Amino acid sequence: MSRFSNYLKNLLNQNNEPIASVARSIHAERTSIHKALSDERTLPYWVVHALANHFHLSPEERREFFRTYEMLIQGEDAWHNRAAVSDLLNHLSSLHFQPTPLNSNPLTPPSSFVLSEDLVEGEYAVQNTIYTLLRQEISENTNTVFRLFLPSGIDLSAIFMQLWLGGADFHVEQFFWFPTSVHNDYSQNIRTLRQIIPLCLIARDSYHPYYFYEHPSYLSINPLNYYIITPHYLILIAQDQSSAYVHRSNQMIRLYSDYFQELKINCEPLTSFPADVPAVLEKYASFTRPKGSFTLMSQPCFGRYYTPELIAKYLRCSDDCRPSLYEATIRRFSLVQNIDKDFYTVFSEKGLQYFAETGILLEMPPEYTPAIDLDDRRLLLSQLREDIASGNIIGLIARPSYLHLPDYLFLYADPDGDTIFDTTTNYIYGAYYCDIHISEKSVCRAFQDFFRSLPGSQLVYPQEDTLRILDETINKCGGA
Repeated sequence: MSRFSNYLKNLLNQNNEPIASVARSIHAERTSIHKALSDERTLPYWVVHALANHFHLSPEERREFFRTYEMLIQGEDAWHNRAAVSDLLNHLSSLHFQPTPLNSNPLTPPSSFVLSEDLVEGEYAVQNTIYTLLRQEISENTNTVFRLFLPSGIDLSAIFMQLWLGGADFHVEQFFWFPTSVHNDYSQNIRTLRQIIPLCLIARDSYHPYYFYEHPSYLSINPLNYYIITPHYLILIAQDQSSAYVHRSNQMIRLYSDYFQELKINCEPLTSFPADVPAVLEKYASFTRPKGSFTLMSQPCFGRYYTPELIAKYLRCSDDCRPSLYEATIRRFSLVQNIDKDFYTVFSEKGLQYFAETGILLEMPPEYTPAIDLDDRRLLLSQLREDIASGNIIGLIARPSYLHLPDYLFLYADPDGDTIFDTTTNYIYGAYYCDIHISEKSVCRAFQDFFRSLPGSQLVYPQEDTLRILDETINKCGGA
C-alpha cells in the first residue's frame, strides 16, 4: 500500500463518512476513490484537491496529504530528489552575501587560548575547537591551506563564508563521499550542494571540492575516520561529532597530508571554473544540443530570440575582446535557436517585471550589454509568450509560496548530463564572477528530473496563469 492510499483510508475512517457520500460531495466517481484505496487507480489532481477541501484539512495536514500524493505520482526516490533540489534553491535564495570585517567575527579565538594535543569530548566542545583552530591558523599564517573530510553533521560553510567575505586569505580542499545505492535516491548528494555552492561563489579557486563513492559501512570502521588538516594541527573527528583528537605531531600531519594527496589523485573534482566570459559562452555552446535545454533564473531565457542583428545592436565591449565575444555569443544562441524539444525556461514573476521595467539582462555583465530598449523588450516578451502558448517551449513561472529562485544565479542543466551555476548581475561581484560546472551524474540526473517534473506541479503556476501574467506584462511594457 502506498503512503497516499493509507493517508486517504485514515481520513475516511476518522470522518466515518461513506465513500459514496464523499464522491457525491466532490462530484467524483465512487469507483475511482475505491480503487485509489488499493492503488489500482491514481486520482487526478483536482479530485485530491477537492478531497482536501472536503475534509477541511489544516495547512499541515494538507501539506502531508499532497506530499504523499506526489510521492505516489513521482515515485518515492524521485520525490526525494526533487524535494532536495527545491530545498536547495530555497536555501540559496535565503543567502545574503555581504562583506564582513574580520574583527567583527564572534569566533575570534581568545588570545590566551592554546590548542593542546588531547581528546576533546562533547559535540559543542568539538565544534568550538574546530572553529577556534581555523581562526587561529588564519590569523597567524598567510595563504593557509585546509584539507577536510568532515562528517555530515559538521557544516563549516557559514564560518568559511564569513571569513572569505571578511577578506581572509586561505584555501580549502574538501572531500565529500557519495553513497552507493541500488535505489535512485540522490537527495543526500543534492543536500551536499548546500555547503558547496555558496563556498564556490565566494571563494572561486580558493575552494576545491572533490567527491568519491563509498559504501556507508566502510566509513564506520574507524571511530575517528574524519579529519581536518592544517599547517600545524590534525584533528581526527568521530562520525557523530561526539569526540575528536587534536594532534600537533608533524609526523601525523605529514602522514595525513600525504594520504590526502594520494586520495585526491583518485577522486573527481566536483566543480570547475572557466576563466572569462567568452570561455563561459564557448562552454555553453559546447553543451547546447538540439535535444533540449533546461534553464532557471529570475528572468526568462530569451536566447531563442537573439538574432545576429540584435546581438550586434547591444553587444558592447572593447575592440580587443569584441571579435571573440561576438563570435562566442553568435555561436551559442544560434545553437539555442535550433533546439526543437524540451526547451524549459523557469523564471519568477518578480524577475519578469524587472526586465519589463528596466530592460536589463541579468545574465550578461552590464559593461557588455546595456539595457534593452522598450520596443525590443516588448518583442522578446511577445515571442516568449507565443512560444509558450503554442507549446514550442515550456515556460514556467515559479509559485513564490513554494519555490524561490535565487536572483543572483543562473542554472543550466544539459539533457546529456552536466549542470552549471553562473552568477548574474545581481550577485555581489557581478555576472559570470563564478561559473560552477558540475558533472557528477547522480546530481545532474536529479536536476534534469526536477525540471521535467515541474509542469503541472504546485511549484509553478498553471499555463493559463503564466500566459495571463505575460499578457499583463507585455501590455505594461507597451505603455498601456
